[in-house]
Amino acid sequence: MNFNNRTARKLYMRRELAAQAVLKARFPTNTCQNATDTGQARQPPPPEDPSVFQYTPPHSGLATRRPALKQAKTSRGHSIFRGVILWHESLLELRVSYLLQTWHHVREIHSQYPRVTFVDADGKTRTHTFDYYVVFEDGRRLAIAVKMNRKRAGMLDMLRRIEEAGVSHRSGRRLADQTLLMTEKDGNVASFHNCSEILAARETHTPAAVEELREIVRRMTGRFRFMTLLAGCRNVAARRSAIWRLIDLGELVAEGKARIDDLAWLTLGKSDPVPSEETKASKGKHTCPAVIPSRPAATPIPSYLWGVPTAIAKARATTSRSSRTA
Repeated sequence: MNFNNRTARKLYMRRELAAQAVLKARFPTNTCQNATDTGQARQPPPPEDPSVFQYTPPHSGLATRRPALKQAKTSRGHSIFRGVILWHESLLELRVSYLLQTWHHVREIHSQYPRVTFVDADGKTRTHTFDYYVVFEDGRRLAIAVKMNRKRAGMLDMLRRIEEAGVSHRSGRRLADQTLLMTEKDGNVASFHNCSEILAARETHTPAAVEELREIVRRMTGRFRFMTLLAGCRNVAARRSAIWRLIDLGELVAEGKARIDDLAWLTLGKSDPVPSEETKASKGKHTCPAVIPSRPAATPIPSYLWGVPTAIAKARATTSRSSRTA
C-alpha cells in the first residue's frame, strides 16, 4: 500500500469514528438494552407523519411483459402515471400515453395489458397484447390498441374477432368492457404538445393564479387570443400555467384541433375530455365548437384586473389616431 492510499484510509477511518460518535450521542442505546435485559416489550414505533414526504417507487402495474429499453428502429421508454410505469415502444405510443393521461375520471392506466386470445381467419388461435388498459372511476374498462392508420382495416378486423371471443384469455373471464383503436390521427404532434402542457400545469399551477384568471375570463365574451390573457400580468409563468389549467378543466376551449400556442383562439365552454370512435373528425363530427366567423364586441374589463397600470391605460386612450396608425 503506497503513501497516498494509507493517508486516504486513515482519513476514512477517522470520519467513520466521528460519525459513529455523533450517532451514539444522538441515539443512545442504553434504554433499548435495559428494556431487553429486563424482559420488557419494546414500544411500537411512532406513527408516520403525513406531512413528511415518503418516496414510493413506481411499479409496472398489470403489465404482462416488459419491452426492451433499446431497439435500433423504434423509440422506447416509459412514463409514470400515479405510480404506474407506462411502457411505450414507439413515439406514437408515447403520444397516445400522454393523451390518455389527460383524460378525466380515470382511475388507473396500465400498459401491455390485457393479453387475450382470438381465432383468426384461418381458424388458428392467436394471442394479442393490448398497448394500454384504462379503468375509469365508474368501473368501465377500456382496452386500447395503438397502430398506424395504414393498418386500420386489419386491426379493426382483429378487434372484432377479439370482441367475438369475449375479450378474454383462453375463454376465461372478460378482461375489458370495450376495445378501441387509436392511430396517429389521435396521437399527433399537436396533441402531444397540448397534452404535455396540460400535464405540466396540473403539477405547477397555483390556486391563486387560477382564481385570478377565472375572474378575468368570466368578464370576457366571444373569442380571444391565448396571448391576450398574458398581457400585463406580473408573473407570466404562473399565468400561463393557469391558462393551461383552465383548458384542462374545460373552462377554456381552443378552436380547432391544432397546436395551442400564443396565437390560438380560445372560447368559453365545456368539452368532452374522453373522445370516442364516433366523435372523431373522420366521422364528420367534431368535439370542438365551430370557428366563429365574426368576433362579438368584447366586454370592457377594469385595468387593475389585468395588472396594467391605470396611467398607461389612460395614455393609450388619449393617444392620437395618427400616432396609432403610423
